Amino acid sequence: MATTGEEIRVLIERLSPDYQQRVLEYAQALAQTQQALESLPTPTLPPGTPGKVLLRLTLPQEDAEAMERALSDCERIEPDEY
Repeated sequence: MATTGEEIRVLIERLSPDYQQRVLEYAQALAQTQQALESLPTPTLPPGTPGKVLLRLTLPQEDAEAMERALSDCERIEPDEY
């Protein structure tokens, strides 16, 4: 079984010199993009609470209902706010 590089080489050899040049330019652009992406700093997530812990939390019924009302208010469209 041929490697990816070998398969690419076989295909490129079948192309005209003009198309080979285009493939080369495209590959160079991909390599530059990859290099640029790899040089970006790796984002770190802020500290948080795992979902398993959050599932154990309980809210007073009154607070839960207030949150539901606030969420339903966000879903409502006021025609005069366009």
